[in-house]
Amino acid sequence: MTSTRLPLSLRASARAIPIAAALFAPYGAVAADDAYDDAAYPIIVSAERGGDNPFADANAPYKIDRLASDKFTAPLLDIPRSITVIPQAVIQDLGATTFREIVRTQPGITLGTGEGGNAFGDRIFIRGFDARNDVYVDGLRDPGVTSREVFAVQQIEIVKGPASSYGGRGTTGGTVSFVTKAPQKAGFEVFEATLGTDNTKRITADINQPLGQTVQVRLNGVFHDADVAGRDEVWTQRWGVAAAIAWQPTDEIDFGADYYHLQTSGLPDWGVPFDSRTQQPFDVPRGNFYGVTARDFASTNVDIATLKFEARAGDFFTVDSKLRYGSNLNSYIASAPERPVTTNPDPAQWFISANPKNRNANAQTYANATDFRFNFATGSVAHALVTGWELTRETVTNSPFAFASSETVGAPIVPTTPVFQNLWTPNPGQPWLLARTLSGVSANTKVVSKAVYIVDTIDLSPRWQLSGGLRYDDYQLRFHQRNLNGSIVDLGNDSSFLNWNAGLVFKPVPAGTLYLSASTSSNPSGEQTDGSGVGYGGIGTATANLDPEENESFEAGVKWQVADNNLLLTAALFRTNKTNARVNDPVTATMQVLAGKQRVQGIDIGLSGNVTPRWQVYGGYVYLDAKILESTNPAEVGAHFPNIPAHSASVLSTYQLTDAFTFGGQVGYTGTRYGGTNIAGTAHLPAYWRFDATARYRFSPKVEVQANLLNLTDELYYEAIYRSATPFAYVAPGRSMLVTLRVNL
Repeated sequence: MTSTRLPLSLRASARAIPIAAALFAPYGAVAADDAYDDAAYPIIVSAERGGDNPFADANAPYKIDRLASDKFTAPLLDIPRSITVIPQAVIQDLGATTFREIVRTQPGITLGTGEGGNAFGDRIFIRGFDARNDVYVDGLRDPGVTSREVFAVQQIEIVKGPASSYGGRGTTGGTVSFVTKAPQKAGFEVFEATLGTDNTKRITADINQPLGQTVQVRLNGVFHDADVAGRDEVWTQRWGVAAAIAWQPTDEIDFGADYYHLQTSGLPDWGVPFDSRTQQPFDVPRGNFYGVTARDFASTNVDIATLKFEARAGDFFTVDSKLRYGSNLNSYIASAPERPVTTNPDPAQWFISANPKNRNANAQTYANATDFRFNFATGSVAHALVTGWELTRETVTNSPFAFASSETVGAPIVPTTPVFQNLWTPNPGQPWLLARTLSGVSANTKVVSKAVYIVDTIDLSPRWQLSGGLRYDDYQLRFHQRNLNGSIVDLGNDSSFLNWNAGLVFKPVPAGTLYLSASTSSNPSGEQTDGSGVGYGGIGTATANLDPEENESFEAGVKWQVADNNLLLTAALFRTNKTNARVNDPVTATMQVLAGKQRVQGIDIGLSGNVTPRWQVYGGYVYLDAKILESTNPAEVGAHFPNIPAHSASVLSTYQLTDAFTFGGQVGYTGTRYGGTNIAGTAHLPAYWRFDATARYRFSPKVEVQANLLNLTDELYYEAIYRSATPFAYVAPGRSMLVTLRVNL
C-alpha cells in the first residue's frame, strides 16, 4: 500500500507576525435573571456562518440550549451532570479543522499517544480514563479510531462521568458525540477558502437546498493540505464529502439518509525521545523528525452511511430509528523515537532507535438504534420518557505489515538491528529498499452487543425535577488471530451488565439549577476493540475470563444563566470510583484479577455565551485528582494516573468592536503530566501556557474575512507522552497564521 502526496499548484507563503488581540474586553455588569422571563436582547451578528445551529441560543452562538441526543429530553440547563458542548461558532473562531485541534483547548481532556497496539488517531482521556472507543456520531458508536475532521460537524457534545446507561460499554470518563450538519428548511450556500503559513490550503463548501416543500438536501465538502508548523517533513492532506437528504411526506413522518466519506494521507509524527537525565524530552532542535520519509506513511479511508426514520403522534408519542453501516480503514507505518544510546563520550555521536510501528486495520460497524419517546402526565406530574433498543455488530481486522519492531535501512530485515538516527541531526531522507508488504498475521475482533434501555425525566413541579434511567447490555466478544507459524489464538468474553443513572434538580429561579446525580458504567474485557493487548484495553488470556470492571460516580453541581440568560455558568464537584479494577494476579503473574480500586475526583467549571451583546466567552477549568487506592502491587497504592494533569483551563473571548470588526483570542493552561505505564513516574512534560488570536472583518452581509494566529508566542510544548519507561513525546505545532475568506451566497 502506498501513499502519494498530490501535486500542488499553489504554495502559499505568509509570515506569521504578532498581532494585537484582546483576550478580554472591559468587563461589564453581569446580573442573574430571577424572573420567569425569556426576553433577550438582540446581538449584532456577522455574516452567516453555514446555517443556523438549531441547538444554540440565537442571541449567544457560544451557548447551547439543548443536546441533539434523544435520551436527554430536558434543556441543557436542567440536565443534572457536567456536559461540555462545543458549537460550530466556537470551532470556527478557534480556526480548528480537526477534533485533535479542538481537544487541545478542552480542560479535563488529555491527548494520548497512538503507539503500542492501538490505532494512530484520536486517542483521548476524559477525567483520567481512556475514551478513544467512547466516540459517537449522531447517537451511534464509532469504533474507528482515526483523526476526525470537523467540516461536516454542527457541534460536539462531551458528557462527562460514567454513562453506560446512555451509551453502553465503557464510558467511564464520559462520551464524545459528534452532531453532523443536517438539512434545513432555508436554503444557503457558504464557501470558505483558507491560506496560511506552512503551505496551508483549505477549501470547504456547505450547500443547503430545499427541493419543494417536503425535501431538503445538504452537501458539505472539504479539501485540506498543509505542513505542520515547527516540524520538519511532516504533512497531511485530506478530502471529504458529506451528503444528506430529508423528506417529510406528511406532517407526522420524516425520512432521512446521509453519507460521509473522508480520505486522508500524510507523514505521521511521533515527536522526540526522552532524556533520562532530566526526565524530560531531549533539548533538540524543534523541527527534528526521526522517521524515514521513504518508509513512513499514514492513510485513512472512512465511509459512513445512515438511514433515518421518525414518526409522531401529536406531542404524545414519537418513534425514531437509525440504521447505519460504517467502514474505517486505518493504515500506517510510523517511527517511534525510542531507546537513546548516549554511552559515547562525544554527544555528537548519540543516537536513537527509529522503531517502525505499524497497523493496517479495518473497522466495520452495523448498528440500529430505535427510540420510543412518550410525553404524558400522571396527575400533576409530567413525564418525558424514552425507551428503546440498540443492536450493534463491530468488527476490527488488523493485518499488519511485514516489519519487525526494529529494522536496518536499505538492507534485508535484521530484527536485532534497529534503524539508528543521530539524536541532533537525524536524516529522514535516507533510502529505504523494502516494499510495504503484509506480514500474513491477521487478528480479528468481533463484538455483538444487544441493549435495551429506559430513561425518564419527571417534572414534579416548576422547581423540582427527577430523572433516572436503566440500561441492560448483552456483550459478546470473539477474538481470532492467525500467526505466521500457523498457530491460532481464540479468545472470547461473554458479559451482561445493568447500569443506571439518577438525578435530582432544584430550580430556585427559572435561570438557575442546583443538582445531585449518580451514575454507573461497566468496562468488559476487550472493550477497546482497536487494542491488540490488555495494556491498551484489548482482549488477552490474562483478562478473557474476567467479569466487567464496575464504576460509579457522584456529582453535585450548579448551572446558572446570567446576563439576560445569554451566559451559562456551571460548576460541579465529582467523584468516580472504580471498585474492581483489573490488576496483576499476585499468584499467577501472567493473569489479572479484579482486586484494584481507583478514584478520580475533582472540580469542573465552565462558562459559555455572551457577557454583553458584543462580548462572547467560552471556557472552563478542571482540577483532577486521579489516584490508585488499592492494588496487588504495593508500589502502585497511592500513585496517580499517568498522563493526566491536575490542572487545566482555557478561555476563548471575542469582542465585536464595530458592526464589521470582531477580535479576540484564547488562552489555555495545561499542568505537568507524568508518564508511565500503570502509574505516574518521573518522566514528565512541563506545564505550559498557549495563546491564540483571532480577528474577523465583515465587508458585507455576505462576505467576511477571518484571521487566526495560532500559538501566538511560538511556545514549545508537548501534546502527549508515551506510556513507557522509555517514552517519547508528541511535539505540538509551532506558530502559524491562517486567513479565511467566507462567502455566503
